[in-house]
Amino acid sequence: MPRRGALTGSGQRTITRGRDMDVDDLFEVATVCEISDSCDQLGVPCVRTGEIRPVYSGCAPFAGTVTTIALRPGRGTRLGSLIQIFEDTEDDAVLIDLGGRTDLQCWGSVLATAAMRFEVRAALVNGSARDADQLAGLGFPTFARGTHPASMRGRLALTDVGCDVVVDGRPVTSGCAVAADSNGVVFFPREHADKVFDFARQIAAAEQRLLDRIRSVSRPTAEVLDTILP
Repeated sequence: MPRRGALTGSGQRTITRGRDMDVDDLFEVATVCEISDSCDQLGVPCVRTGEIRPVYSGCAPFAGTVTTIALRPGRGTRLGSLIQIFEDTEDDAVLIDLGGRTDLQCWGSVLATAAMRFEVRAALVNGSARDADQLAGLGFPTFARGTHPASMRGRLALTDVGCDVVVDGRPVTSGCAVAADSNGVVFFPREHADKVFDFARQIAAAEQRLLDRIRSVSRPTAEVLDTILP
């Protein structure tokens, strides 16, 4: 039951849906580092972390929007409750909050397979995930603070959906834009997405020109470095 725009990708199967965002070639040009720099230079408030990283080698970068889901230790939530969230959301990804705990996990191959049925295209976990090899086999982009092998059944209760989630001490709002790759994750307001991504492309191009000049010119490198900004 498609609800979003067509999937685009290249290279390592980059996942860049972003509803109506201009992200078609984003990770062919830029990384999360340039996207973070773009937020700084444009004065766009953002939340960034290097602690939420790809769960498996070769995980595709992702850009889109997130629905937040809060889980906490409790008597347990049926998986069907989470799958209903996947069906209801119009966002491209889910951000599942375990309060940063890595001794519990809330994402694996079963939930990823269900999420794919409803065209949710990535998961970000403020905590741990599991089933790294199976997630790699599915090609489902998953970013987390770590992995933990235990089942979530009977250990976690759903406490909120669409709530603010605290990542590294700062709030992340449901529906915000996100970009994630091997460098980490950046969250920022959805309304700034196109200009942030466009300027990130410009920064990446300027940095590539800088690298080319460092390799080729005879001037002192310090002088060349002063030309980094577009």
